[in-house]
Amino acid sequence: MIALKSIKIKRNMLLGYWIIVPVLFYFYLFLVSFNQQATIQQLIIQIPGLTLALLLSFLTLFQAACLYFISSRTTILEKKFLTFSLFQQILTGNIIGAALCYFNNKWLFADKTQISRNTKFVFYCATGFIGLISIVILLIAIRMKGV
Repeated sequence: MIALKSIKIKRNMLLGYWIIVPVLFYFYLFLVSFNQQATIQQLIIQIPGLTLALLLSFLTLFQAACLYFISSRTTILEKKFLTFSLFQQILTGNIIGAALCYFNNKWLFADKTQISRNTKFVFYCATGFIGLISIVILLIAIRMKGV
């Protein structure tokens, strides 16, 4: 029972991190736009790095929602999703998120329950979408450094 509580605490820490960091970024973006007396749209057009950060923050919120959905269904897919998220977080440069994924995945025990087709479909669509957007963000970031 104690191990189960610690797994929930670790998952909630990861979910909290994935929710709080984008919210703090949006607050920062609002403060910068207020300070410079420009709209957020103008800032995003003028500073391309903010555009990538905005995309990444939306992606992080989407990942948090997917983890919450998947963790309420089955631990087998949660373990796979956390492994995928570990590599995705490393790819996008989020070392803290990668460490939280690793420690959450390390203490998670996979059960042998049946997985419904809908849950599998949502899992594969979510990982495909997250992977595709992460690769696009990475390619744009590499391209921006060359300019």
